[in-house]
Order: sequence, then C-alpha cells, then structure tokens
Amino acid sequence: MVSVRRVVAPVLLLMMAATSAYGQRQSSQPPRELHRVGDHWTAYNPPDPASYPPGARTHEIKSGDTLWALAQTYYNDPYLWPQLWESNTWITDAHWIYPGDVLLVEGEAGAVAASAEAGASEGGALSAVTPRSGVSDESSIFTAEDQESGMPVARMSVDSRPTALGTESDIYCYGYIGDPNEPMPNFISSHENIDVKYVLRANPEMPADAAYGDLVYVTGGPGTGIVAGETYLIVQPSQIVTHPVTGRTMGRQYDYIGQVRILCTEDNRSRAIVVQSCREIPIGSRLKPIPQLPIPIARVPDVRAWCDNPSGKTSGYIVESREWELGLVEGNLVQIDLGRDDAVQPGDFLTVTRPSDRSDQPEIILGQIGVLTTESRTATAIVLQARREMFIGDKVELR
Repeated sequence: MVSVRRVVAPVLLLMMAATSAYGQRQSSQPPRELHRVGDHWTAYNPPDPASYPPGARTHEIKSGDTLWALAQTYYNDPYLWPQLWESNTWITDAHWIYPGDVLLVEGEAGAVAASAEAGASEGGALSAVTPRSGVSDESSIFTAEDQESGMPVARMSVDSRPTALGTESDIYCYGYIGDPNEPMPNFISSHENIDVKYVLRANPEMPADAAYGDLVYVTGGPGTGIVAGETYLIVQPSQIVTHPVTGRTMGRQYDYIGQVRILCTEDNRSRAIVVQSCREIPIGSRLKPIPQLPIPIARVPDVRAWCDNPSGKTSGYIVESREWELGLVEGNLVQIDLGRDDAVQPGDFLTVTRPSDRSDQPEIILGQIGVLTTESRTATAIVLQARREMFIGDKVELR
C-alpha cells in the first residue's frame, strides 16, 4: 500500500493557483521548479506515453482535474485515488498535478473498473465496491495435487479478479477500538434551530438528534485545532471492549456516526453543517479530523481448504463486531486484536477458525476476512466468505 497523504490537486500551467479537491488542514507548498516537457510545463519527469504498455488506459490531465475526481471517473469511487497515484509513481507529491501530463490508468483499481464495464456491457453491472466471490463456469474445474504429506488433495480453482474489499460506508460508518481516554476536545454542543430541535414542553435541555443538513454549534475553535472549511468525523464513544478469550481490556469502541463541515469559527465556538449521517447524531458527539483511508483492492484468495494445514503465521481473535455477537456472515464488519504492531496491513486476509467439539479433530474452518483499516493493536475487517456463521471469540490467522 502507498503511504496515505492528503490530496489537494490543483490545476497548474504557468500560474501557481491551488484549488482544494479534498481539503485536510492546509495545502502543501507547490513545487518551485517547473520545466517544459513537450508542449506543457510540469514539475515532474513523466514517462513518454508511447512507453506505456500497448492498449493501456491513459488520461491526459486537463484543467480542473484532480486525482480525487479522476478516481471517481475511472474507478467509480473517489476514495481509490491512492491506487491511481500508485500507478504513476513519477508524481512525487499528490497535492499537485499538471495539465498535459499523461496518467497511466491501470493496476488493481483499473482492473476493477474494467471488470465493472465488462459486466455492464453483458447486462449485469459489477459493483466496484462490493466483495465478490464465487466461480465462473469456465473456472469450476477440480484439480488434484499432492501435499508434502503425500495425501492427494482435490481443489477447485476459483476465478479471483481484483476487487474492492469494502465500501465507503464500511470505512467511514463503523469506527475503531482506541484509547479509553482518547482526548477529543471538540464536540457538537447545540442546534441552530432551537424551536424545532428542542423538546420545549418536556425538557429544554433535551435536544433532538442531529441529521444530514442540520446546522449545529461546535464547542471548540482555532485554539483546539478546528479549521474553517474542513470536514470532521463525528465520533460517539461507546463501550469498553474486553478480550473475549483473555478478558483483558482492549480499549474503547469509538463509532463513526457522521461527518460535519465547519462553516466559520470564533474563539471557542464554531458553526457547522452535518454533511453525512450514518445514524442519529446526539448532542455531545465528539469531532475528530477525518483520516484518508483508501479502500483496499486485492485479489481475494480461496478460503483455506479443508485439507490444508494452518499457515503458522500471526494469529489472534475476533474481539468485536458492528451490532452482532453471533451469526456473523458475509458483509459483517468485525474488529480483531491484531494491528500495525503485528505487521497487519489493509488488504491482508485472515482465515477464521474455531476448535472442534471433538479433541481428536482439527479446528473448523469457518471462512475468511479481509482487513480494511488498522490501528496500532487492532484492525477493522470485513467477512468476505463464510462457510458457516462466525462468533466473537473465533480465531483468525494470517494467510
């Protein structure tokens, strides 16, 4: 995965005017040294488009283009802009792109877009942001091979195209396990529309929840990191999470419940508008700078076969899930007790298992999860394939 940096991609020719595509804090300084390549000016050394592979998809940057918008055009999801950047490593600073430079539009994300277009032309559009599994008629072929033990194993090959492992909602409408006392000084304090949002007849201090489009006041200003024009995640601290096996405290569950854009700031107060609501937003909800979390794209491997041995790699457990404890199936989001400190990264896959009720039998293979985001000691993952229902407390092992 590429390092995730803020995208603010202005259109530059001879002028150095910056336009924000997806603002986070403040823009970086533009490169000072421009040179002429062909008929345009650029700060980079882009490859000759003729050197791209035959038939490769390319895009010549035009006035008004941003990586954010181009990811929406070619990959059907603006949050996949890092994959576009990764395909054009000659762009050393994703904040700045230049008209006339030619981008290579391919790689994992490009394959997803091509698959979606092919599916649409055949009458069944393929979603670029929904996990896919299954086999095609052409690939449903059993083959036999020998393991080191000498036991012949029958396998069924599965066509596995690059796919986005989740959706924007999976990333920005769930949350993470963090420090129980994580400081979040900024919070939604009241509504602009008092007559409608407060239950005056019952309790004037009991406001209704906020929702998309509502104007709200935020406690906090420039002194606590609030920046006018920026968008922040709305976070609701939830319960303390304890490990289902060891009983140790994992941290606190923090739920992402929406997003708010700051319209203007005062010394200790700001005015804002709710621009996304995953569910009801109570007064007192905290604000947190919105991280840029690209949706991982990868080829989903087959679930570990019944006759395969464990990988022997890093293992852990499912410790939390979104709204469910039992009966986790494909599409459910979970938290695991492995993270960056365990070398777990977005796009990794883990096998989910459970001990057999019989001591003389190996563990039961339940299915497979894919990692979406990571914290230092935990990660958010999505159930991609489930042979049977999963529970909190089931074991996970890196593929």
